[in-house]
Amino acid sequence: MPIPTLFRPARLVELAATLALAASLGTAAIAQEAPTRTGRSLPRFEGMLLEGGRAGTEMFQGRRGILLLFSSQDPQVDRISAIVAGLIPEARTANVQLLGINRDANPGKGLVYARTHGLEFPILRDADGQISRKLQLPPGRSAVVVVDAEGFLIYGWGGLEGDPERMAEFRESELRRVLYFEQSTGSVLPVLGVSPAAPAFEVRSLDGTVATLEQLAGNVVVLVFFLPTCPHCHDTLKFLDKLADRLEHPELRIVPVSTSGRKYVIEDMAEELGLKLDLYTDPGGVAQRDYAHRMAVPDTLVIDRQGRVVMRKSGSGGRVFALLTMQIKQQLGLQNPILLDKTGYSGAEFCAACHTGQHNTWSLTKHSYAFETLIEHGEDRNAECLPCHTVGWNEPGGFNAERRYPYLEGVQCESCHGRGGPHQSPEFVKAGYESSCAGCHTEEHSLRFNFAERLPLISHSANLSFAALSVEERKKLIEQRDVRERQLFASAPYVGSDSCQSCHVKEHALWSESAHANATKTLELGGEQENSQCQSCHVTGFGEESGWPTGGDALSAVGCESCHGPGGKHAVDGSLGTILRLTEKCESCVILQICGSCHDEANDPNFEFELTDKLEKIRHGFQEPRVATR
Repeated sequence: MPIPTLFRPARLVELAATLALAASLGTAAIAQEAPTRTGRSLPRFEGMLLEGGRAGTEMFQGRRGILLLFSSQDPQVDRISAIVAGLIPEARTANVQLLGINRDANPGKGLVYARTHGLEFPILRDADGQISRKLQLPPGRSAVVVVDAEGFLIYGWGGLEGDPERMAEFRESELRRVLYFEQSTGSVLPVLGVSPAAPAFEVRSLDGTVATLEQLAGNVVVLVFFLPTCPHCHDTLKFLDKLADRLEHPELRIVPVSTSGRKYVIEDMAEELGLKLDLYTDPGGVAQRDYAHRMAVPDTLVIDRQGRVVMRKSGSGGRVFALLTMQIKQQLGLQNPILLDKTGYSGAEFCAACHTGQHNTWSLTKHSYAFETLIEHGEDRNAECLPCHTVGWNEPGGFNAERRYPYLEGVQCESCHGRGGPHQSPEFVKAGYESSCAGCHTEEHSLRFNFAERLPLISHSANLSFAALSVEERKKLIEQRDVRERQLFASAPYVGSDSCQSCHVKEHALWSESAHANATKTLELGGEQENSQCQSCHVTGFGEESGWPTGGDALSAVGCESCHGPGGKHAVDGSLGTILRLTEKCESCVILQICGSCHDEANDPNFEFELTDKLEKIRHGFQEPRVATR
């Protein structure tokens, strides 16, 4: 279950995607927007597995992948393999394939290491270094490489330079960000609309004065971790210095904390930049540790008067500065002019500064993680899907194939309220929200979409009742909402698959040889033929007025009507009525919803990612190529 894009830690902190696979980042990384392709695709390779058999890059077809290259003799291998091993549970549920490449001269050592360190995924032998050379990775070091669903390299690194422990934390954080996984426990970030309490800190100014969060209680605090030699940090510090000057607010306290303790370097930087702000050091790196600072700088947090972290941004530049300005003014209670993009789309983060409650309720809806759905299914570059899973598709300043703005991923405020909402598009909402919804919720992509029925699930006012829920309770709510529990078909009499045979001879013949037609026999073999929980998915129309068992043996299988809907009206006059023509429906949006009602994670793990291949075994209609809409 994905965590909504803009509130999940992996996206809120937009860190740098370093693509130099064998290079070190040293002691810091410069924060940027999002990972991009290197322009280099994963070279094809194949080899023998440590435990026998063969495998290769075909494992990554249509799905994202993580490659772990390792040698049991590498001094850093334990830390690096532990990072990857920790991602295994999430990778399995997010359609991410893991593949190891062992560089030991003796493959037996690699096998023992893998078994004792929880590397439970296929591992190839690379004693001769052929695969490593294809990947252009130097020998000796362990390395991690990430590929997207189209086989392009999007992230990678080799070794852990500097402080291995801190570098390992940073690398794990980066991997989670690139893979759209939730950040590890302990990250100090707003999640799902819940602002965490800011940890206590004690930092020291250049003249030796101690500053603590307790001393600053009741103020709006801007805490920024910076590196004195980082030009992006210089930009952020100059921006904050000017902002403090301009606002002249006694309850705004800006606390810049250097990640380097070299006082003379900090003093030289302050003099060169002409800063008026007091600058601080972090003895022992305690504040950095407690705030889960992952080495990406500048790293800026806004802490409200109640001591809660309401915003955290990495990086610098106009967009970041505009967001910080609005959030700081909002917390201070000042007049807050809206700093929206004048010609393009701004993204939900700008709306959140003033419309916090509405933004928080949005984070609990499927709209907020609509882009992650594409990521997991390897469709995040599919021009047919992107118009309805991003903001402003192919419009000026909107999301498009060339400029994949991460802040426009998902179905956001501007998808329903227009570019800039009523501030910039006052005419947009006059047409009504239903027409906006209908642009994406078409018959092809939404099963029995009913605006009035679905509106409460995304309504801000209807979701205000969840405001008191904890983060864990909110996650459970999202999981519940992600379960397909809706009535799939319109009510009508069931007639059984034999009634379909006279007109659909070939289709019936194919079905009769399938596992669906023998579903009740499967129950009998397992002694579960009387188990109602099992029957619900092994018969047709279970528990419905004319379904099984009322309809008799004609419905004692997963029949035509299990997938196409009850056919009573269709059998009488030939009209479609409640019958669904599935060749006209999107596989991921509609067919998966039907199949997934039984083939769920508990009964058929990873079925949703194998749907296309499994449909080929039962497909019996012709489907015209679909054309992107909207």
